[in-house]
Amino acid sequence: MSKRHNHLDPVGLCRSLPWPVSRTGLQEGWYEGGSIFVAVFLVIVVSALSNFRQERQFDKLSKISNNIKVEVLRDSRRQHISIFDVVVGDVVFLKIGDQIPADGLFLDGHSLQVDESSMTGESDHLEVDHKDNPFLFSGTKIVDGFAKMLVLSVGMSTTWGQTMSSINQDSSERTPLQVRS
Repeated sequence: MSKRHNHLDPVGLCRSLPWPVSRTGLQEGWYEGGSIFVAVFLVIVVSALSNFRQERQFDKLSKISNNIKVEVLRDSRRQHISIFDVVVGDVVFLKIGDQIPADGLFLDGHSLQVDESSMTGESDHLEVDHKDNPFLFSGTKIVDGFAKMLVLSVGMSTTWGQTMSSINQDSSERTPLQVRS
């Protein structure tokens, strides 16, 4: 079965250029062949430039969207910092729509409900309170209420980080099918 490619065949293009010359002669035939060559070349250049620009814009947008700001209490004052700058011991203020930036302990809040579907796969919202469920996990989202959270672990030390680490470690092991072949 042959593979289909989504690009032009330069060898085929070069072979087809002499065709108009052989049909109408060298005096007039080179116009058609040259025109085809220039048109194809322009399409390739414009497509490449457009793809390059789109890729650069996507990279810029991706960097901006990944740099989420959160409000923390650090050095006895409220600050807005990047989620990448959160450290153990920070008190993070959470509200509806926020993604929890680290694992932490519920300190205070009202009607806090969390969507843990990114971790557990369950779509039910979980009520967080002091008594029954005081822990908040990185990567989950606040769907209702507001809270203050004491950061207990960040980065690869979080539950999410450990899960990702174990998945990466498991992927290096060979499967039974790989062992047989």
